Amino acid sequence: MPSSKSHKSQLNKYNVNLSIKTAIKSSITRLKNSVSAKDSSEETEKLLREVSRVLDRAAKKKVLHKNNASRKKSRLQQLVNKSK
Repeated sequence: MPSSKSHKSQLNKYNVNLSIKTAIKSSITRLKNSVSAKDSSEETEKLLREVSRVLDRAAKKKVLHKNNASRKKSRLQQLVNKSK
């Protein structure tokens, strides 16, 4: 059983990481919806930049591994390029 101090720390870290992961998932969903709805390319590019920024920030904070973030960005870029 962890000490109460370390448990509290783990819970705080969990909540912060959870909010970052939720932001990642929602931004990816917005981008995919934009691509499937065939929105303007400007709006799609703007959303792609936002997703890249969120993924880079998560990788920097070690919420995601840097290769995982890079792979997600690459696949989303391919998705956007295919929709053009």
